[in-house]
Amino acid sequence: MAGGGTAGHVFPALAVAAELDRRGHKVSWAGRSDSMEENLVVAAGLEFHELGARPWVGKGVVAKAAAAATLGWSSLRGRSLVRRLAADAVLGTGGYVSAPALLGARLAGRPAFLFEPNAQAGSANRLMARWSTSAFIAHEATARQLACPAEVTGIPVRSQFHSIGPLPEGRPHLLVLGGSQGARQINELMPAIVERLIAELPDLTVTHQAGGVHVDAVESGYRALGSIATTGGPVSVVPFIDGVAAAMAAAHLVVSRAGALATAELAAAGRPAILVPLTAAGAGHQRFNAERMEIEGAALALSGDRLDGDRLGDAILTLLRDRPRLEAMSSSARALANPNAAARIAEVLATAGGRR
Repeated sequence: MAGGGTAGHVFPALAVAAELDRRGHKVSWAGRSDSMEENLVVAAGLEFHELGARPWVGKGVVAKAAAAATLGWSSLRGRSLVRRLAADAVLGTGGYVSAPALLGARLAGRPAFLFEPNAQAGSANRLMARWSTSAFIAHEATARQLACPAEVTGIPVRSQFHSIGPLPEGRPHLLVLGGSQGARQINELMPAIVERLIAELPDLTVTHQAGGVHVDAVESGYRALGSIATTGGPVSVVPFIDGVAAAMAAAHLVVSRAGALATAELAAAGRPAILVPLTAAGAGHQRFNAERMEIEGAALALSGDRLDGDRLGDAILTLLRDRPRLEAMSSSARALANPNAAARIAEVLATAGGRR
């Protein structure tokens, strides 16, 4: 497997890796050294191999030339790696770091597969589709953007999410997820919102994943309010949550960006959410994800370009005070889950390897 850069490029593949391991297959990973993917993959107990790669989207002529040169020699290294490991197939999960392993697979005469969770395919996957055997996708519309056969499987989610029970009893708990890289907009709004929420709901507790880059600023924001302590108090601020499934199991409501992985995990966990899709150019898939969850009654979607603290705070307070609505949203979320996605992808990969 190869991919990285964000948790959304890693965790779905780890779900497939766990299924392949259960079936007796060996899985290795290729990616950048000293990276998020290396940390997550090694922690999952998989063998990790470094392959160099550079981004090319949005770069100048010189940077693109350097990226192309890196891709060339790294693809040759990928070919050698595939042959040395005797890999029967390669799965690219997105991000430019997946490109040299996929090209290396084809140079070594092995089948290469893509995973694309978004309705709008990423640039790396669109490029790599020209040399890929087939792709696994979450939305039918994505197939038209890829120059290879594609199968709608849904998004693989780790098994822990599917085993989460109903909403917990007891004091309300709010989980704030800004994604693995943090979400500046959510991070900046939440301290003042939480101060207001705790004034209205004194027994409220909050876990806020701020992202490693923003954690110090977010902690400072909470401390500046004076009435909220981040150590031993109702608010816990962390850079990254390794056990997101356990964090969701404890939550009554989740505030999150609307990336493909985040919405898939919310569906599997059956957790109601307020989704704030990223508004940056090229992030239209987040708006699509949020609107789909809202239409199905699983979430409330708030437009990021018009979001303010009062609007987000009102939405959180209204939902936390309405347990029947939260339970209805939980049921609607579970109805959107794809519990067989990892098994289906593992089956195709194992079959391709057997045919070879």
